[in-house]
Amino acid sequence: MTDTSNSYSLRSTSASSYTSEEDSSFFINNKQIRFVKKISESKFPVYLVQDTKTGLMQAIKLFPWNEEDNEPSSFYKKEVRFAQISHPNVTAITGYKNEQGIDGDEEVGRVSYILMDYAKNGDLFDAILTTRVPFNEELIRTYFQQIILGLEAIHAHGAAHLDLKLENFLLDENYNVKITDFDLSFMAAEEKEVSTKGTINYRAPEIIDDCCKNAQAADIYSAGIMLFLMKTGGRLPFKERDLYNGINMKELLELNPKMFWKKQCEFLGKEESFFSQDFKRLFSSMVQRCPENRATLEEVKTSEWINKETYSEEELFSYMCGRFDFL
Repeated sequence: MTDTSNSYSLRSTSASSYTSEEDSSFFINNKQIRFVKKISESKFPVYLVQDTKTGLMQAIKLFPWNEEDNEPSSFYKKEVRFAQISHPNVTAITGYKNEQGIDGDEEVGRVSYILMDYAKNGDLFDAILTTRVPFNEELIRTYFQQIILGLEAIHAHGAAHLDLKLENFLLDENYNVKITDFDLSFMAAEEKEVSTKGTINYRAPEIIDDCCKNAQAADIYSAGIMLFLMKTGGRLPFKERDLYNGINMKELLELNPKMFWKKQCEFLGKEESFFSQDFKRLFSSMVQRCPENRATLEEVKTSEWINKETYSEEELFSYMCGRFDFL
């Protein structure tokens, strides 16, 4: 493996060791896979790997073994459940293993791993924060439609993601969005309570207050935050713990919506027409404090704003291609 600062070498539990030429390779279903590089510094390392025979590039996510209970990590068990979901806007899990021997820098241990499709063009967070990719209204709407379709597929399986944020939406080779990172997910059929705390500034009020009864409604709230970030080039609508210039923007939206949007335009240096009325209605409906008053997925899908102009697949590829390179 190329990342020597924190390197691993997976090894077959039936083999004593690799030869010197195989130090960065392992086998899945009798296919030899080699490590190429680390591609994520998140809480669980993700590496780019390649099938040595076909050249196919994929991503592998490693989870530490729960030594205390002698079983896979709870985060791995949450994520592997999504192997059953097949949708164009959900990252496909192509392989996994509960227990795998691993050679670290100083010791030999165990991990669990998940093998996934490789999204070569980075994530929405990177795309939005680069000035080389202007997010116009058609592009925002195109991606938001894909986000909602992927979320709909997850919810149809009785699941909720519960950590929706721009970093967890990857762009594949055609620049289409794929939801990833399900290690904080919730499935009503398997769990009685929502235990995750999500990500600050994206999470719904009931997640913060540890009283979430409708995990899928919490996803809607987080998707609303993402919508606002895409529209504003990365500016949060309100902060969870801080004020904007001494103003509680979340409270302002509830008590005086007209002033909320006026202030947002002032902060952004935009004309008041920057936010259309149908955008305002959609966003406000998705971030209602009370989950029962929040828009449903169906209401989001049928909203006026989301059903206006979008890019075709060909137009999306043409617009995005060549503007950035995250390889």
